[in-house]
Amino acid sequence: MNGAKFAIDMLISFFKLDDRPASLLIPSLCWNQYELKTLAKALCSAGVSWAYSLQPNRSESYLQHLVILADLSCPATPQFLYKASNQGYFKSPYRWLLLAAESGNQFNLLQDVDMLIDSDVVISSKLADGGFIFTDVYRISEKSELIFTTRAIWRTATNNYENESNKSSDFLIEEDSQNETSVKLSEYKNRNEENGTNVPVRIITVNKYGVMEDYRESKVLLARRRNLRRHTLTMANVITDSNETRKHLDDRLNLHQDSITKMSYTIVKICFEMLNATEKLIFTHTWGYKDKNGNWQGIIDHLLKKEADLGTLTIFTKERMECIDYIAMVGSTAVRFVFREPPLALLSNIFTLPFTGAVWFAIFICVLACAIFLYITSKWEATVGMVVRGMFAQHPLQLNGTWADVLILIIGAVLQQGCTLEPRYAAGRCVTLLLFIALTILYSAYSANIVVLLRAPSSSVRSLPDLLNSPLKLGASDFEYNRYFFKKLNEPVRKAIYNKKIAPKGKKPNFFSMKEGVEKIRRGLFAFHMELNPGYRLIQETYQEDEKCDLVEIDYINEIDPWVPGQKRSPFKDLFKINFMKIRETGIQANNHHRLHVPRPRCSGTISTFSSVGITDMYPALLATTYGMLLAPAVLLLEITYKRIIILRAKQKARNQVIDRFLS
Repeated sequence: MNGAKFAIDMLISFFKLDDRPASLLIPSLCWNQYELKTLAKALCSAGVSWAYSLQPNRSESYLQHLVILADLSCPATPQFLYKASNQGYFKSPYRWLLLAAESGNQFNLLQDVDMLIDSDVVISSKLADGGFIFTDVYRISEKSELIFTTRAIWRTATNNYENESNKSSDFLIEEDSQNETSVKLSEYKNRNEENGTNVPVRIITVNKYGVMEDYRESKVLLARRRNLRRHTLTMANVITDSNETRKHLDDRLNLHQDSITKMSYTIVKICFEMLNATEKLIFTHTWGYKDKNGNWQGIIDHLLKKEADLGTLTIFTKERMECIDYIAMVGSTAVRFVFREPPLALLSNIFTLPFTGAVWFAIFICVLACAIFLYITSKWEATVGMVVRGMFAQHPLQLNGTWADVLILIIGAVLQQGCTLEPRYAAGRCVTLLLFIALTILYSAYSANIVVLLRAPSSSVRSLPDLLNSPLKLGASDFEYNRYFFKKLNEPVRKAIYNKKIAPKGKKPNFFSMKEGVEKIRRGLFAFHMELNPGYRLIQETYQEDEKCDLVEIDYINEIDPWVPGQKRSPFKDLFKINFMKIRETGIQANNHHRLHVPRPRCSGTISTFSSVGITDMYPALLATTYGMLLAPAVLLLEITYKRIIILRAKQKARNQVIDRFLS
């Protein structure tokens, strides 16, 4: 009776050890009905739920509070443990408590059980004095030896611990009662540091169920298992630029080659050192995509075959997330279209841009009003005329009162050209003077704006639709991820960009090396889809200062920063996450990013460089000249035809008059 009661009190003390909810699962316990009823009653009074089997489709938030109880002395336990191991129930987040006898010979049952580093398996063994010792058991890898560490010791409740606490300073006492008195572990450690002592701390909890001595340095499971004892961890690295990368992963040489691989390796190497693990590197040429047969390649293939534990930073895709886990973001990079802003003259008619629409309308109204007034005054001047030698005549340079003469004068004024015809009286001359003054001022402002606009870049290409409709040619770096994402993304605009400008039918796809693409960007009117870090490093090394001032980026893939991939449900997953988080919080990751990452190049101040005006800039003017040259012969032919028609009519009229005279 006392033995069963002590075992039940021990179980309840174990559940209360970590101060978190617990649910007991007893699927294969060979206890008699009385012992099970007693256990159930004690668990209910302690607020611990229990069940014989696990309900399906329970979330991990529930499973992490589940404790599976098994008695190693039960005949069916070995088969139950092997079955549970094969089904993955010894992996996180499941927790196990195994009851063993004093001898410990039953530990041999665990040699074939898959209890890796993330397993939370505790063996409770009975001591000679009636107490129980809780031992953590795990192995680093499937082929390594089992590792045993003491978690806690439970004994029946006595009053000896309060007296013992006054004699020794190697433990703390916490009374779990209504009048709880406890000392924080951090305060006790500080006290030891002040006294110059380094004594291991036991936390002793006393309650009505017994006395629990906790020997753990931390209640966090993986915080106690950070030493992998030189276990070999493998990283798969992608090399796409040069095999020389294998020799220069962390020495800052050839930084423009495989930059994302070097950024990943530098952080992963620190993580392996923090875990006291042995580093092993394997190399591949691709991140991982499915071939025609549906088989994975590259990093993903190595992770699926468990040939690698981690890989180079990889972009998120739905297919990859189904077969691997993304561990952490240890660096940032991006793949985008980069181009130099095209000249404004290429995308717009710069000869209409100096003035707004309202100003153009006001100029038109002003010129029209002057034309009407000049027409009225010219009509009046034509009637006044002048007397020469007693005869009425007009001045040869005087407007004759027709719209044609007024139109010629207005066009001459607008184009800053003279006209042989002009008003002869004050009214018309005042209007002409005001017209020329106003147009001269407008012409000066217009010319000044044209000079600026001829060299001004255009800001009209800022999105994918703008890029599709622009005169820019497109290309992409010749990497597998570009070919994959260009074919994978089916959004209409992105698909049109690929089908019309990247890989048009009947033509060779526009995939270039990084060096060729960067050179095409420098020449202008070309957008190159590339990884920014090596691309910008090459731009910094090869561009003139003024050529860096007008670079523009447009995101095509629209993905978040890549993360380091790992095996699905790897036992090291949480260890990696914890250490990567520490690396990031301490600033090591930011420092590494600062050393390897290249931001968008910026020009140093305002650079004044000479650039000639090209045919493209003067295209509207040349087009107007061409139209004028084509229109002039047509107008000439019309005038000749019209004159001949007039002459023929005059001759026909004269002939008719002669005939009429003859007949009369």
